[in-house]
Amino acid sequence: MNILEIDYQVLKIFNQPLLPYLNTIFLFVIYSVYIFLVFLAYVFLKNKNRSKLFHLITACLIGYLFVLGLKYFINRPRPCETHADIDCIIRKSDPSFPSAHSFIAFLSIYFIPKGFSKTLKYLSYIYLAILIPFGSMYIGVHYPLDVLFGSLIGIITPFVISEKFSNKILTKFI
Repeated sequence: MNILEIDYQVLKIFNQPLLPYLNTIFLFVIYSVYIFLVFLAYVFLKNKNRSKLFHLITACLIGYLFVLGLKYFINRPRPCETHADIDCIIRKSDPSFPSAHSFIAFLSIYFIPKGFSKTLKYLSYIYLAILIPFGSMYIGVHYPLDVLFGSLIGIITPFVISEKFSNKILTKFI
């Protein structure tokens, strides 16, 4: 069995959309990652932390462009386009690999403010690191490898695009 077949078999375990209201909840959870990103930007703006705000914006934009480039270069079809037994809650027209939602979720983990309470931090970690990746597979729009590589790109991007670099870039434009 090759890696793509294993990827498909693992997806079948997660892709179990059983109840319509759960489908809607996971759809909301996945797309709400962009709301969380705006929330982080608001927190940095409110706290007058321009450096973190610029780092968030730069890492997000450059990383997202990289993810989009990979999506169209690799051009992997969505699971429900190639497998009739995969339940897909929504149809998306862009390629599947890597997952942009997982990228944004794991990038956001790096930027969770230190001032958040322990409870809020843990809830954020569960939301970003578990619910978003799981939800993408649950509703059938991503394979596990899509989620894994999107997550890895999200983890490394804030380190590759450093805060110092981000501030240098954005201060030239602002």
